Amino acid sequence: MSERKPYSAKQMYRTYFEDYSERWSEYFTIRREDGIIEVRMHTDGGPAKWGLELHRAFIPAFADIGHDPDNEVVIFSGTGDRFLGSMDPEGWARYDFDKKYTFEQGYEFWYKDQVHEPFALLNLEIPVIGAINGPFFIHQELGLLNDIVICSESTTMADGHYTGMGIVPGDGVQTIFRELMGVNRAKYFLLTGQVMSARELLDLGLVGEVVPDDKLLERAWDIARTVFKPRHPSARRMTRALLVQPWRELLMRELPAGLTNECWGTHGYWGMAEKNYDIENLKGQ
Repeated sequence: MSERKPYSAKQMYRTYFEDYSERWSEYFTIRREDGIIEVRMHTDGGPAKWGLELHRAFIPAFADIGHDPDNEVVIFSGTGDRFLGSMDPEGWARYDFDKKYTFEQGYEFWYKDQVHEPFALLNLEIPVIGAINGPFFIHQELGLLNDIVICSESTTMADGHYTGMGIVPGDGVQTIFRELMGVNRAKYFLLTGQVMSARELLDLGLVGEVVPDDKLLERAWDIARTVFKPRHPSARRMTRALLVQPWRELLMRELPAGLTNECWGTHGYWGMAEKNYDIENLKGQ
């Protein structure tokens, strides 16, 4: 009987760029240079449209990125002139969410994914730069929860829950905007459909810089090279851990209950099931 060789501890959970960059290429364009990995979400090569596949892909894709020790800094952005400005009607219809749906559907494709999705980013041990490249009305946490957040001049932000889809804003936005804006301003923003400009985001402290559209990624790479790369990996990682811990604690405590309220409320009204509802742009016709 041959002697069994132990599986190398260095290979456990180890991922490789050439594998996951191809595996997730349907949802993310990924490139890497000098330990800096740029991840841009997309739909068919253009601006990302939010659908259930992209929603779910975040969790394993960023786990793969986090398990590759050759990654030192992440730049996360969108494609084209929008960050997340519209929904994917065909994607939702593929899973029968263009009609009233069952509890099991809601749990499997909605609740279960969303209680993990913000942590796809927060669980990364390396710094993340959010480069918001245009309008974002959906899952704003993907841009705002990062260590340094910059946006393009054309960026606008609103929330698509209460005034758009007619549903409870409970998937984490209730926590994120309360912390970033203050209680009353956050409630006004979530309930009225207020659209904020890039300048307003800067004035409120939601972003650190506003950059010309054609310079956004260039600036993100500059930040990666000048703010993060010069520091020792242990300093980068431990600083990252310290700065994201409050978000981890808050969302661990508040996200499940908030999302339960959101999902439960959709069984009373679900805009996608309405014939005159424009799912792509989150409004009635």
